[in-house]
Amino acid sequence: MADIKEIGVIPYIERNNSFRFIIVTARKHPNRWIFPKGQPENDKHDREVAINEAFEEAGIIGTIKGKAIKITHEKMGRRVEYKLYPFKISKICRRWPEKKVRKRRFIKPEKALKQLEKKTYAAALREFIKKQ
Repeated sequence: MADIKEIGVIPYIERNNSFRFIIVTARKHPNRWIFPKGQPENDKHDREVAINEAFEEAGIIGTIKGKAIKITHEKMGRRVEYKLYPFKISKICRRWPEKKVRKRRFIKPEKALKQLEKKTYAAALREFIKKQ
């Protein structure tokens, strides 16, 4: 069982058999790039939390496509589980709740793998790509 759980999305657009992803900066560390994610909420299903985080942190609207990719790792002696849902983007908003505290980047997979802050996010992205 994980000590900490994070729920989020791997946001993508597919065009001409290739993918582009959206990554955002971490709130407390503006030089670190991550996928939109947050904490589970007792009154909401994980999918709903993931969709809300996508809009709040990245200003994107879309649909979850498939099962979550689960990645775990150790952080300061605690086990952290990331549950990231494939999220097909249908709309990119000009304004969103955390626009003033985060940057957003539309990026190719190769660059995303290099820029994502944690190996955990890169592992989830590799798993997503492998399933396509």
